[in-house]
Amino acid sequence: MIINKSNPVYSIGSFNSQLGFYLAGLIEGDGNIWTSKTLKSTKGRINNPQITFTFHVKEKPFFNELKNIFNTGSLYQEKLNNTCKYRISETSKLIDMINLINGKFRTPKIKYLYRAIDHLNLLYNVNIEKLPLNESNIESNAWLAGFADADGHFQISLEGNYKLNNSLFLNTNRGRVKCIFSIKQKVIDKSTGDSCLPFMSKIADFFQCKIRYESNNEMTFLAQADSKHHLTKSYFNNYPLMTSKYLDYVCFLQGLNYLGKRLTNQEIIDIQVIKSSMNKNRTYFNWDHLNILK
Repeated sequence: MIINKSNPVYSIGSFNSQLGFYLAGLIEGDGNIWTSKTLKSTKGRINNPQITFTFHVKEKPFFNELKNIFNTGSLYQEKLNNTCKYRISETSKLIDMINLINGKFRTPKIKYLYRAIDHLNLLYNVNIEKLPLNESNIESNAWLAGFADADGHFQISLEGNYKLNNSLFLNTNRGRVKCIFSIKQKVIDKSTGDSCLPFMSKIADFFQCKIRYESNNEMTFLAQADSKHHLTKSYFNNYPLMTSKYLDYVCFLQGLNYLGKRLTNQEIIDIQVIKSSMNKNRTYFNWDHLNILK
């Protein structure tokens, strides 16, 4: 996929509006805004709110880039697993980031943003206004790119005979290649008690697909209709992913070339190789797409 670098949507400079939308989505996916119940500790130390991103160690190159962009925060790996965290609490940088993402949230996590704003207003008299949930069209900004980098999933499904390991001995029965973009969420956000259905419905409506309800308070949408893939391509070509999911998206795009075809034996082998290199099976990482942030 070729990205138009002459007009990058995440150009840094003075933190343009698209970076704010992207970060809001990223925080609402796998991020967290923590605020102490007290303004100061028992030792008199000021308790600043903290914005924390939690991610797999494989995503470290991207979060290192974020750390360089904001020139603040601590990035570390948990000792016993592959989980990493990037945490921001420095006062001036924290206020800058709150202002950057304010008015761009779409999920129940806005309650945590509001708590942080109240806390900062009391501590530093900065008078940050608590802006409402963003109701703009999904396709109008990079919020979904950030949210998808946290909670989205790209998948290629091989059905029928295309699933066979020994694909050189196919009979005349036809298999099917399916390319899927999905997001799974809780119906009711456990931490706030609020419904996630409003923002999930808006995403599903944009991709022209239905929400599927599952057990354990979960719902998901699967953007998988061959005739609707242009919506996925159009959005993520305009608002690129930044984590390693960008690489899965590139595989997803390659998979689209195999839809609706009676595949040759070589094409079956090729699509199986593409599928086997995605998501948890990925062993090769190329971070050239982060050049858009430089």
